[in-house]
Amino acid sequence: MATDVTLPDMGEEVEDVTISRWLVKEGQQVGAGDPLLEIATDKVDTEIPSPASGTVMSINFGEGEIVELDAVIAVIGEEGEAAPAPVETRIAGDAGQTEPAESAGYLTVTQTGGLEDAQVEEVRATPVARRIAADAGISLSVIPGRDGEQLTKGDVEAYLEEMKKENSADVGVGADGGEEPQGVPVSVDSSFVPLEVRRLAATYDIDLREAAGGRPLGALTRQQLIEFARENMGQTHLSAAAVNLVSAKASGPKGNMDIGSKPAVADSGSGEQKEGETLVPHSRMRQIIARNMVQSAFTAPHVTTVHSVDMGNVTGHYQAQRGEFAQQGVRLTLTAYIVAAVVEGLKTVPAANAEWTEEGLKIKHSYNIGMAVALPADETGVGGLIVPVIQDAGDMNLLGISRQVADLAIRARENTLTAADTQGGTFTLTNYGTSGSTFQTPVILQPQVAILGTGAIEKRPVVVSSSKPYEASVDDYLAFRPMMDLALSYDHRVLDGASADAFCGAVKSELEEWPEAK
Repeated sequence: MATDVTLPDMGEEVEDVTISRWLVKEGQQVGAGDPLLEIATDKVDTEIPSPASGTVMSINFGEGEIVELDAVIAVIGEEGEAAPAPVETRIAGDAGQTEPAESAGYLTVTQTGGLEDAQVEEVRATPVARRIAADAGISLSVIPGRDGEQLTKGDVEAYLEEMKKENSADVGVGADGGEEPQGVPVSVDSSFVPLEVRRLAATYDIDLREAAGGRPLGALTRQQLIEFARENMGQTHLSAAAVNLVSAKASGPKGNMDIGSKPAVADSGSGEQKEGETLVPHSRMRQIIARNMVQSAFTAPHVTTVHSVDMGNVTGHYQAQRGEFAQQGVRLTLTAYIVAAVVEGLKTVPAANAEWTEEGLKIKHSYNIGMAVALPADETGVGGLIVPVIQDAGDMNLLGISRQVADLAIRARENTLTAADTQGGTFTLTNYGTSGSTFQTPVILQPQVAILGTGAIEKRPVVVSSSKPYEASVDDYLAFRPMMDLALSYDHRVLDGASADAFCGAVKSELEEWPEAK
């Protein structure tokens, strides 16, 4: 009996995933537990194992496609079992409407963007080929056949690429100033929606028909889509930057980004490689980081406050205790001390452990501390960044926090984190001091209201005094102390200078007065 391959529980914050890469092909034998494909969410990449042994009878989605969590992404059958009849998704007026492949007709988009019934003779095609054609809004019957053989994913993609070139060659300016294909066959002009436009619409939940406003869907450009989202859906944070990030996989990176309040038109030639230059396509993680950072910059008014901390007590405790921790199988790090101090800061200023909403401030009662982990650099010298979360850090002692810090850091670098490991964070810590930096201004991870950056610990001359800081005293003297700078970037809608400094003051006191008993 055939077994449907579905996605595992990805957590409450994940609504859909992107298929990064298939590790098997149709007709291939697999065993239970063998990896079938790699999927990606905004936070983590995951391998999906086979739920049963057998033959891969069908692959229902292609690489790069966005898939709902309840979708059947493949079918595993027993040896000799016939593949189930494919069900082809059609473009319909209501989202989610489908029509069986063996039906007498199919739905196609007309020049005016409406729907009409049409007859089509049976065309043999793989499920993936059918899916790609349906997403592009074209009939399989218009794709050149191969002497009776079934159409494959490559055939459909080659046809779409050819039509895309024809569209580019015949683009003119419409009456409204937008781009409008001219001289393109009706079957293509009326139904072909460029891949980058569909990616953008899927990412930001934009209705293509509503955005087109009665024009042919094939005439809809990325810039028109982004302007529609800004003007009609309140997505004012979107700009040419967002358009470029979403479409980078389909059409290549677009160079400099205009992140101003006014939408910018990307330079059509900025992605071309010139003499003396090397064009390196953005990785999916870099696209996600860029998108999130731009969104955060335009969502929250950022302010940063800086405090210097004497880490003498912490480093002394660390040197005395790391051997004992190692005997218990735990690697003690200074990050664990900072996480513990952050919890005390959040208890002092609960608004720092919260989420801004238009209705009010949503205070979180669990202290789930995200810690940014840098991943190995690629050929450009830039690595990725992932933020696993220490759940309920307020319920742990130093040993428990240390165990979590070490475990999450190792699994982050080995790419074995699960979706649950990166969800639910209420506050984030980024320790850029591990790379030698003493001061940065970190960007808030939305929807949190603050992020704490910690610099490198270095010995500095410090005036030690028993009197008030601004009063001279014969008892003052210089000492070389291990100092570290804290940089708290906070959302000025939620915190002001006094409350942000109160948080940092609590963290500072906890670190400087670290008791030996902890």
